[in-house]
Amino acid sequence: MGEAMFEKKNATPLISVVMSVYNEENYLQEAIDSILKQTVQDFELIVVDDCSTDRTRDILREYQDPRIRVVWNEENRGLTANLNLAVSLAKGQYIARMDGDDLSHPNRFERQLRYLKEHPEMKLISCRTETFGKEHLRSDIQGDPEYLRCRMLVRPVLAHPGFLVRGEVFRELGFRYDESFRQAQDYDLAARISRKYAIGICPEILLEYRAHSGQVSSKSGSRQFANADRVRSRLLEELGIHLNEEEWQDYHRLVLEEHTEDKAVYVRVVRILDRIVEQNQERNIYDPVILKDALGRMMADWIIRVKSREIYRQTGDILHHDREYLRAYRKEWMRTLMRKLGKIIE
Repeated sequence: MGEAMFEKKNATPLISVVMSVYNEENYLQEAIDSILKQTVQDFELIVVDDCSTDRTRDILREYQDPRIRVVWNEENRGLTANLNLAVSLAKGQYIARMDGDDLSHPNRFERQLRYLKEHPEMKLISCRTETFGKEHLRSDIQGDPEYLRCRMLVRPVLAHPGFLVRGEVFRELGFRYDESFRQAQDYDLAARISRKYAIGICPEILLEYRAHSGQVSSKSGSRQFANADRVRSRLLEELGIHLNEEEWQDYHRLVLEEHTEDKAVYVRVVRILDRIVEQNQERNIYDPVILKDALGRMMADWIIRVKSREIYRQTGDILHHDREYLRAYRKEWMRTLMRKLGKIIE
């Protein structure tokens, strides 16, 4: 492994931006330029090239900005190991993530730093994102740290390319990416940090996330999902919950918000949520009120997004009256359903 080192104006930058790249010739220049155009200019950018075979290395060599440090791997090590390497080289007070195919808004660092200053208890934050390319989506997840932690029982909540972490998390508290995760390493790291420390989401859209066929999440498919399941399984096991194969299939339907008009599926998923609530009463891992809130909202979102008239009509049966955390949202759901159907559902 060799490193192209440049003399730096500031030996202790405010932010260290860490990036791992492999064959990113189509998008890399845009990604790097979006960092160089930040309104906060006190940063270093550490790029680990993982043995690219396209023009990625030529593009990196064109940059003469003294804040850019490039590490040339002599063998392909993978994203997780590369991130740990970059973090070990980082000197900044804060560690920011960036991918070689995404775009940071010019005020991303400015807004995120302000958000951390307003929330000194938070150790890790991300931001809202907008997806472009093959998909056009906007993230809308918001909530306090405990709410976000509860939602991670089902799926990740923080966009990895938008991470901004206090440097002490790695240097003093000893956190690292778990290199046994080839994918979903961000989900694992965020879940472990949130177990002891507050996390958050800056409420503004500050990152444009590019969706394309060549990215890791699109190509890995089942491997990405299997690694995410390792995190979900660990979080459930902390509550004393061990799902069998059939229960995992149902839980995955909630994770993916799978379209189905089989009422029995929703009822079975609600039973799993019941177990989560009940086990938490014994183990007291999550705030019980916020846990019910998070689970209720995720169940509601799924039912609404299925866009099935038949399932809408059966919502009352699915959300049985003795489930307080689900019943509490029923009026809100019904208002949403009425708007979608254009009529009142009794």
